[in-house]
Amino acid sequence: MHKVLIPTKLDKAAAALLSERGYEVVLDGATPLADLVAANSDAEVLIVRSEKITAEIIDQLPELKLVVRAGAGFNTIDTKYAREKNIDVMNTPGANSNAVAEEVVAMMLAGSRFLIPADASTRAGDWEKSKFMGHEVTGKTVGILGLGHIGQLLVKRLSGFEVKVLGYDPFLPPAVAEKLGVELTTVERIFAEADYVSLHIPENDETRGMINGKLFGLMKEGAMLINCARAGVINEDDLRAAKAGKKLFFCNDVYPKDAAGPKSVADIADVMAPHLGANTYEANFVAAKRAAEQTIAYFENGDTSCVVNKAK
Repeated sequence: MHKVLIPTKLDKAAAALLSERGYEVVLDGATPLADLVAANSDAEVLIVRSEKITAEIIDQLPELKLVVRAGAGFNTIDTKYAREKNIDVMNTPGANSNAVAEEVVAMMLAGSRFLIPADASTRAGDWEKSKFMGHEVTGKTVGILGLGHIGQLLVKRLSGFEVKVLGYDPFLPPAVAEKLGVELTTVERIFAEADYVSLHIPENDETRGMINGKLFGLMKEGAMLINCARAGVINEDDLRAAKAGKKLFFCNDVYPKDAAGPKSVADIADVMAPHLGANTYEANFVAAKRAAEQTIAYFENGDTSCVVNKAK
């Protein structure tokens, strides 16, 4: 019997599916991670969401064989150290994609129509229609950096707005882009021509800080930048310098740490949310189900297709 520790508020579908197959499951989203790990040092599997899985955590689980991130990004897991310890790390690609794509559309609309400040103003008893003159999304140009699961779904969700979509993704076959109705082009052209730019790229050594002053300098006055990807891909100081002069609009859902406290972008973000991209009941259920299914397939069929830290 394999023991699975789920130290997060994950849909009960994962625990139910695993239990049905004879796995011992501990699901606890309330107890601190360190305490749970100490009490379950015999766990062979960790299924997590945004919890930080460090070398120290890994060392406290001598029986650990698999870490499953119920979601796409796995930068919160020390994958290199896990590999050194012969521990496989998986993600569940695509499980949260629709939730994030819909959040981008929500931010585009909320920002374009000033819904958040208009709500506060109206609740205060004011009537400031002229102050909140907005823009329509329909017919505009949208640039998408990264056309993986989320980027492709965003294209589909935007189809009703009759927008022109420019995309950048060095790994996307041109035939797929053509089928989606996306014109593949350069990052520079996207920033120069798009009314809305949405980021869906990973944070790594190549992308960290790549959205910088050079690109901001190309943007149209009043254009909107939406970041539901990773905080580190944007050079915040460059955005701060460019924002006022070009009246850029910035919507943000990602931060260096998923935790309470002051946010460094608070002075430049027009719309902020506490990393709500994957925070839907539907996404939580799908991620939980896939995490359980992949765990079962891993132990029962030797399926390592979703392992992200395979030995080179």
